[in-house]
Amino acid sequence: MNPNSYAGMIPENPDDVAVYFVYGTLCQGQCRQHCWPATPLGVHPAWVQGTLFGREDYPALRPGNQRVGGECWFFAKRDAERVTGVLDEIEVTNQPGPPNLYDRIELQANLVSPSHLQPANLPAFPQTWTASAYHYATDPLLDGFERLTEQETVLGKFSVWPAEKWRSTSVL
Repeated sequence: MNPNSYAGMIPENPDDVAVYFVYGTLCQGQCRQHCWPATPLGVHPAWVQGTLFGREDYPALRPGNQRVGGECWFFAKRDAERVTGVLDEIEVTNQPGPPNLYDRIELQANLVSPSHLQPANLPAFPQTWTASAYHYATDPLLDGFERLTEQETVLGKFSVWPAEKWRSTSVL
């Protein structure tokens, strides 16, 4: 899969897949893109409700009412336990010893696509999926993060990290 484009299937049956919403270093083109332990069925731009914070090294998501842009990664159900285990380790969630840096949660993720790429025979976007995601466990402002604001991108108005995400048509 080209790290600057989105591809793969959008499954028809939610019971057949495990979905993960990511918004930072695990996204395509970012430093942890290669940490996924299995090949996804598809990766698609998506957004969730929340508040996004950022600093130079990584972002933090908390509850809120902004549209936060990221990606939905779709995996076969058989890969879910392995993928969740690796992500929990990366996000310092449910690990022996240290307190959680992030908490794993489930939320509603909405797939997005620019209108000129929507095939006429597919249901209209966005499609909503229940996805695993990670919220920062404490107040991000106390750890040097700054609150990010929504900005216009080629896929709509979203809070995104890094700021240049979805700025050019190369992501399409």
